[in-house]
Amino acid sequence: MKKGLKVTLKILGKLLLVGLIGFITTFTVYIFNLENKLIYYVVRPFLNKHYDAQVRDRRIV
Repeated sequence: MKKGLKVTLKILGKLLLVGLIGFITTFTVYIFNLENKLIYYVVRPFLNKHYDAQVRDRRIV
């Protein structure tokens, strides 16, 4: 009986640790607004470069 309890507590402790690390990570992303900074500094310049390089076949007159 004690062995099963030890294994259960060990698994529960690892799950708790993973959950805590996940919470700290997402909280840090939220507090420092990192998702919007990633979009502004990485994704947007890439998309601008991509769309500016496309050949346009129509002109607005």
